[in-house]
Amino acid sequence: MTIVQQGDRVRVHYTSKSLEGSVIETSRNREPLEFTAGGEGVIAGLSGGVIGMAVGESRELTVPAEQAFGRHNPDLIQATPLSLLPEDLQAGDQLTATVDGIGLDVWVQRMGEEEAVIDANHPLGGETLVVEVEIVGYEPSQH
Repeated sequence: MTIVQQGDRVRVHYTSKSLEGSVIETSRNREPLEFTAGGEGVIAGLSGGVIGMAVGESRELTVPAEQAFGRHNPDLIQATPLSLLPEDLQAGDQLTATVDGIGLDVWVQRMGEEEAVIDANHPLGGETLVVEVEIVGYEPSQH
């Protein structure tokens, strides 16, 4: 049986959940996710977690925040005057802010009378995730 090694291309079905068991996202109702094992493009805990698995094998990975969407950083939350934001903005909306010429996705945490609280942390920042993963396809790299 061939096992996944770093650099191999894999196709997986996954279901990510909170520690409490709430489903965050699943690929079960669409095409499998494809990525390079041990590479970038997906969270590190998933990318590295498939190494050593075989096609058809399933595993439950507990992925700490540092290997998922990072720690929650309170410095990335700030109040912004409503006059600087789009008029129809609501709590929960996502928008792209430009900081030093770089686009940054931010989320509106809450709206006030004169300002909105904007959060540049990923919505799952600081969260430990539980990821159920199944290898459904495999293409070895030229090690």
